[in-house]
Amino acid sequence: MIKAILIDDERDALEMLEWQLKQYCPIVSILAMCTSSDEGVEAIKKQSPQLVFLDIEMPHKSGFEVIKSFPDPSFDIIFTTAYNQFAVQAFKIAALDYLLKPIDAEDLTKAIIRFEKKQLQQNLKTQLEQLMKEYKPLKWQTERIALPTADGIIFTDPQEIVRAEASGNYATVFFTGAKKILLAKTLKEIEELLKPFSFIRIHQTHLVSISHIAMYSKNDGGVIVMKDGTRLPVSRQRKEEVMNLIHGIT
Repeated sequence: MIKAILIDDERDALEMLEWQLKQYCPIVSILAMCTSSDEGVEAIKKQSPQLVFLDIEMPHKSGFEVIKSFPDPSFDIIFTTAYNQFAVQAFKIAALDYLLKPIDAEDLTKAIIRFEKKQLQQNLKTQLEQLMKEYKPLKWQTERIALPTADGIIFTDPQEIVRAEASGNYATVFFTGAKKILLAKTLKEIEELLKPFSFIRIHQTHLVSISHIAMYSKNDGGVIVMKDGTRLPVSRQRKEEVMNLIHGIT
């Protein structure tokens, strides 16, 4: 059902619109019928309609002024009026439709169909956005990386890597469980490979996983203590970056 509110200062016009909706558009559920702008504003706030049929010419406050009470409306608007000179202004504020009185049943039906199509498009868009949020690629596609060794290539989860240490043009990678391998890559190359997985260079010869850091000690000019107990020096050049990181995660 489409939840709707009707606003028109003419009782006869309200009742005619109510009859037409029930007769030709039974999918519309009328939440309230209001004969003044202020009453309409209150009804919209309380009832949270999906659709508002709104007369433009009303005493004290026009339909356009009613809309100003809702800078970011969560409902669609179908203006109703006996004066077609308001049409351009109506569509400038993104009205769904504009119906001239006396309202033609066919025009009313088309307006409701247009609303349903718009709602369907919005629902599909919302569902797609939600699907994209919930979609998670398979782990092996996004979280496993390839590391070249002297014997070939091994595939591993970056979360299992604790740190990497430079050895000239090679680098030793240390894993959880005290496992380690020597790679035919420089530490800079390893750093580029692991950058998307929250690793930080703390020294010319040391790259560490942020998730495996246990503490930072100011002793000996700055030392990072890993969860496995390994103590690693922080270089003077990297100290500010490391301190910013520490402050960011504490």
